Parts: sequence; structure tokens; C-alpha cells
Amino acid sequence: MAINLATKYESKLDERFTQKSLTEAWTGHDYNWDGTNTIKVWTIGQAALHNYSATGANRFTGGSAPTELDDEVNTYTLAKKRSFAHTIDITNNQDQMFIKKTNAVLKQIWDEQLVPEIDQDRLQRWAAGAGTTVVNSTALTNSTIIRAILTGGSVLNNNLVARDGRVCFVTESMAVETKLASELQYNEGFTNKAIINGQVAQLNGMPIVAVPDSYMPAGVEFMIKYKRASADPMKLKMLRSNDKAPGIAGTLIEGLVRFDSFVLAQKAYGIYVYGTSGIANTPVIAVSGGTATITATSATTVYYTDDGSNPKTSATKKTYNGSAKPGSLTEGTVIRAYAVQSGSLDSGIATHVVLGSED
Repeated sequence: MAINLATKYESKLDERFTQKSLTEAWTGHDYNWDGTNTIKVWTIGQAALHNYSATGANRFTGGSAPTELDDEVNTYTLAKKRSFAHTIDITNNQDQMFIKKTNAVLKQIWDEQLVPEIDQDRLQRWAAGAGTTVVNSTALTNSTIIRAILTGGSVLNNNLVARDGRVCFVTESMAVETKLASELQYNEGFTNKAIINGQVAQLNGMPIVAVPDSYMPAGVEFMIKYKRASADPMKLKMLRSNDKAPGIAGTLIEGLVRFDSFVLAQKAYGIYVYGTSGIANTPVIAVSGGTATITATSATTVYYTDDGSNPKTSATKKTYNGSAKPGSLTEGTVIRAYAVQSGSLDSGIATHVVLGSED
């Protein structure tokens, strides 16, 4: 007679791996979208500085009449709405040992699917809006990564970005190189703080947070971000169940999340992106005879502004081509430009202030 062994279904689910959000601590919340999906943000223009004269009229403005202080408005429209809906039939659940417990299922969908998607979206949007991008086809190693991160930090310093509230996101591949860097091998403050939510180190007071390679835009090895360089609204997080839904013997579970990320127009230089590929080259701006020439290698399209505004967000941006160049430029005019390349991240923003000698 054969031996027939019994089998059974376990009451404990085999859940997928999850982790907490790796970006949430570094999102900006200076603005809110309460009651609307679009906000407009003013920026006051920069004052024209003069040498004060103790005699004559218009002493504060070098003899010229004072001009009205201008301003700029940028618009940010929240667009992302991600949702799901499923039923859990009571007869099926009865015959599955009630394995699908509503609250646990909702939490699992949030942790396994929505948190990673939101993290990836934020990293993509932050990188695309960055003021500075660097492309170097040679991958960083444990002997080069610390210098590269410190150089990125100095770029933020030179752009007058606040020195607190910064984070450096590195891919997991680069996290290995960072930990093996000889500059940090004997730094206990670095090696003993490999801690929470992806933080693997601290450098010059800046946390280094590792994210899965797949989270970072393709080709990007690390990104330095000033926390308040972005606005990252989470307008709605709705996870709910209804065990009295019409026509359903069981439970209807639903979820709706409204979120978005915007790099603020005046704070784009608070984000620095470094990668080996997949990033459009930043244009080069040259001015001669009051006309600007913008050169961008392999770019599909180049956008620019000649009023000092951020071309990635400005309503005044124009498309550059050989026959439509910024012209009639006077001393002090600020030209900014960035490149778009199909299949790549947008480039950083090139800035050029016209000098009198270029007229």
C-alpha cells in the first residue's frame, strides 16, 4: 500500500521584500496644494546696484530714474494620481483560511508597490530638474568617489546653496565603492553610522543614502540634493476597504494617491547629478557682438531664456536654433540654457552673464 503524505496551506503569507521610503526625509514641504492642483510662486527680481552719489538728483541710482522692481512667476501643477481597486470575495476567503486580511493587504500594496514607485519618481524628477549635471564615461571607483562627491558639494557651495539640509543619494553599486574608499576606512564617524533608511555614511555632515540601482535614473551614479530645492506634495493618500459595497459578497479595497515633485525654479542649483551616461550634455553659451551662440553636443532641442529665468520652468523660454539666436543683448543680460536629448535626462543649466566687452 502506498504512503500518501499530507500537505497544508500555511496561514502566513510569503510577502515580498519591502523597505521604508528612502526619499521621504529629503522632500520639500514649503508649499502646499490645499484646495487646488496648481500653485503659482512669485520670485522678486534682483536689484540693480549702483555707486551712491552725494550730489545731484537720483543719488541712489547713478543719476538715472529709479525703475520698478520686477518679479517672476512660476507655475507648478500637480498631475500624478495612482490608484487600484480589488475585491476579496468572502466565499473564496472562507475557503482560503481567511488569509487575505484587509488591513494587511492594503499595507502590503503600499509598501511593495507605491513606496518604491514614489521614490523612483522623485529621484527622476529631481535629476531632470537639476541645475548642474556632470557626465564622465569612466565609472567611479573607491579611489575616485570621495573626490567626486566633495567636488559636487563645492559646486553647491559656489552657488551659495545652504550647507545644511543636504543629502547625497548613491546607487547601491556606488555605496560599495564609498564604503571601501581609503579616505574613510579609519573614520569611525563614517563606518559606525551605517544605519537607517539607506544611510550608509556621513561626509562633511552630509548623509550618504544608498538607493537600489534601479531607483536612480539610468547612468546616474550619485546625486546631491538640498532638501528645500524641491516641492514634493503628497496631497492624498487614501487606502480604504468597504465590506458593504453593493453587488459584492466580501470586501472592496481601493487606493488613491496624489503626489508629485517639482524642482523649484530658483533652487535648481541645489541639485547636482553625476553619471556615466544617459544625461544630455550641458550647453556652452558664447556672446559676441550682442548675439549669443549656444552649442550643445548631440542635443535634440535646446531651450533658453534671456531674462535670467530658469528655462526648465519659465513661461518665457524659447527654442534655440541657428537662425533664432538671442540677439541685441546688453551688458548684464543673463542667458540660461539647457539641452534635451531623446532617451536621456535633461542637461544641467548653463548660465552666462553678458559683459560689456562682448557687445
